[in-house]
Amino acid sequence: MKYRLLMSGGSSAIVSEFFRFTDTKFKCLTTSSCITDILNHFEILQPDAYICFIDVKYDEALSQIEDIKENSVYNGAPVIVVGSVEVCNAIESRPERIPDLLIKRPISTDNLALSIVRFLEKRAETAKSSPAEIPASAEVSPVHSAPAEAPAKKHILVVDDDRSILKLLKSALSDEYEVTAMLNGVLVDKFLDSRSVDLIILDYEMPIETGADVFRRIKNNKKAENIPVCFLTGVSEREKILEIMRLKPHSYLLKPIEMDMLRSVISNLTT
Repeated sequence: MKYRLLMSGGSSAIVSEFFRFTDTKFKCLTTSSCITDILNHFEILQPDAYICFIDVKYDEALSQIEDIKENSVYNGAPVIVVGSVEVCNAIESRPERIPDLLIKRPISTDNLALSIVRFLEKRAETAKSSPAEIPASAEVSPVHSAPAEAPAKKHILVVDDDRSILKLLKSALSDEYEVTAMLNGVLVDKFLDSRSVDLIILDYEMPIETGADVFRRIKNNKKAENIPVCFLTGVSEREKILEIMRLKPHSYLLKPIEMDMLRSVISNLTT
């Protein structure tokens, strides 16, 4: 059995190492630290656990965890916090118990994975022997939508393994557009089956699945085949550009991103 884990926070090196060494134990999805993205991924993945790598700003992270647990899409999954000894000690000293499990770093990837598996197995055994009450936050309720009086924003899905790119685009575009960020393309199909998207901005070079792989799946999805796709690439060699163009995307842009050019492309492809 593979446990579904939703992960946020931490450095890209930690997350990459976790993916590389635990793919036989877990189905992992990373998300940005933006609560909108986290809630979107909760709704899509329905994780068995939410793993939050916390740095020194633990007050903000704990407050966000509380907000997640109060949202209707939260499915009652246990929250596991991974942090330094100092951070974990500070969290333990608080009167309220927000995380369900604290794991102190430094810790090897194998031991981290083993700790998570043992915790989830023990939790499952406890649930079998004494069925728990369903938390109010896990009750089925309609998906929240924007207020009727608010003008609908165009919805842009950004898929890029570079957290700085995701942060840049969300910051630059969120005033005008609804922006959903994904660190890889693993669950793009499932997301597109459940949400309406007006444009996909897709990184061409990604380690888990390439942009070309994700693009082909999008075009084979009857619900998504007509969604315009704009590739982002940091490689400007002629052969690489020709490779991209053979896929016939609606547009492509080179990194570093020129925001004026990006805004122009978005405007052209969403009107």
